[in-house]
Amino acid sequence: MRLIQTDNAVATGIAVAGVAAAAGAAANNGYGGGGYYRPPPPPAYGVAWDQFYGQNYRLIWRCRDRATGRFVDDFYCNGMPMIDTAWPGWSA
Repeated sequence: MRLIQTDNAVATGIAVAGVAAAAGAAANNGYGGGGYYRPPPPPAYGVAWDQFYGQNYRLIWRCRDRATGRFVDDFYCNGMPMIDTAWPGWSA
């Protein structure tokens, strides 16, 4: 009986430590402790829509950073006309 009680106490201690670690990580990421989500700053040199073919030749529109060519969240391109003039390549 004493061994079972010891095992239960150890398991409870590990569980409490895990919850505390998860809460601390969430607070550092801005998701807990009264924090809020802050999106990354907009790209410095602007963004542009890019149209290309995806799987099964399906047309896809994605927003790209003009300086790096990397995809960024599509909300950065919201309100811009979907015209693919910034990125050379196949056009539909």
